[in-house]
Amino acid sequence: MQINQAILHIVDPATATAYYSEQVLDLTEAGIAQYVEQLCLRFMRRDNQNGVLPADNPVLQLSQQTADFIPLSQQLARRFFDFSLQHSDIVSGDLLVAQFTENEREYLAVLKLNQRQDFIHYLNYDEQAVANQIILNQAVLPAVGQAITEGVVLDQASGQYFLADKVYEIDGEKQPYVANYFLQVTAEPTLTSSVKQVRQAVTTVAEKYNQDPVATTANLKQAVYESLTDTNTLDVDYVSQQVFKENPAAKEEFEQQVTQAQVPRQKADLTHKFETKVSKQKFKLDNGIELIVPVDIYQNRDLIEFVNNPDGTISVLLKNINTIQNKF
Repeated sequence: MQINQAILHIVDPATATAYYSEQVLDLTEAGIAQYVEQLCLRFMRRDNQNGVLPADNPVLQLSQQTADFIPLSQQLARRFFDFSLQHSDIVSGDLLVAQFTENEREYLAVLKLNQRQDFIHYLNYDEQAVANQIILNQAVLPAVGQAITEGVVLDQASGQYFLADKVYEIDGEKQPYVANYFLQVTAEPTLTSSVKQVRQAVTTVAEKYNQDPVATTANLKQAVYESLTDTNTLDVDYVSQQVFKENPAAKEEFEQQVTQAQVPRQKADLTHKFETKVSKQKFKLDNGIELIVPVDIYQNRDLIEFVNNPDGTISVLLKNINTIQNKF
């Protein structure tokens, strides 16, 4: 990633007043370019909401005015602050606008840097002596490792956006304010949120149709893993077919629930990380034993088998084991 230019517009939290910079940040100053780069990198690697802005979207049109970066950044900041500063519930924060290149594509980042309080040392001179003091700074910027919870990165050519948002009560209704009022879009849920909604729908339908909850959850995880492995996408239709393939009525009701919840039929794993999260089946038995089984092994009866006993208990058979390691 190459940071080409960046600028910071700040807010005085005491007066809720915005101050718009008329100069870009000096990226040659020690640590500044690295700080901006790390914020942008971490933002791009998180599980963001995403989509494509229409050609007539005002933020997209502004973002493409790259020749006048300073006035562009000021217009974006005014658009952001004119709304957020009117609502006291929205946490105060500065706005970092950065233009960067990644994989030969040009991006514009608009990231809200939520201010926090922290103690710093202060060197105070008076007529008699030097006094080293500790003071409370009211407007400390986020550390490099701190997640940016509100902001957007735009692909300036395609209009694809990557969005992080928070919900606040606005006009009596809880709303994601960055999407609704800054971008003016209805953003798709994140992959994490989509998987959660799919899991909730599967659990509800499986319980209604008396499907084994352990087997259903295992089949769901297997289907999600296979979908992500094969296509790097959560394919809801594939999940539905695999989990409810022997129960058409349950399958139909599941599809109704995910449609009602507005879960995308296909959701890409842009971070390429979610596959790892579902790569293992985790079982906790009532006798205290816990099992972690790789998903691609779970269905292999030559290696592991769950047996329903006549007395209603379940036996777990582990087979063809050559060595056992006890890790301390």
